[in-house]
Amino acid sequence: MKDPAVPGSPGLDMQTTACERREFARSMDCLEAVFAFVRPILDARGVGAADAYAVKMTIEELFTNMVKYNASGSGHIGIEIECHVDSLVCRLTDPDSGYFDPTRAPDVDIHQPVEQRRPGGLGIHLIRRLVDTLDYDYAERRSRITFRRTLTGADAPLFPAGGSGEPGLI
Repeated sequence: MKDPAVPGSPGLDMQTTACERREFARSMDCLEAVFAFVRPILDARGVGAADAYAVKMTIEELFTNMVKYNASGSGHIGIEIECHVDSLVCRLTDPDSGYFDPTRAPDVDIHQPVEQRRPGGLGIHLIRRLVDTLDYDYAERRSRITFRRTLTGADAPLFPAGGSGEPGLI
């Protein structure tokens, strides 16, 4: 019998909202397991190549930042993906972290010579341009970063024309 709430099950209706959640050890070694979790969800929903690339890149950047900058934190990092008809919402939750709000990080001046730039921040700068919204919630040492991306189709550019002036990655 088909279950419309389970990505990959026969007969998944594009009108159905599907939500999947999994936890991963706080380790860079888990990146392949993260992608193994994400890929079938995106494939089952028929998410186009540009959208899938943007979602995977954003998850990778946020997950690796949680690991890199909070290696001594306890607990697993949770990833939740909620698929809607025309959008995807993803939440990454670190149950034991200090406060760092990526939505308040300063933008990088990519036109400034490299020698004059401060190190860091390029990953957050990039993902801000890959997603529609980026939100941060922090309470009792739990950090949750939520992003939303409108699913535009297989041939859509990663960066809208006239947006940031940056070239598309595809």
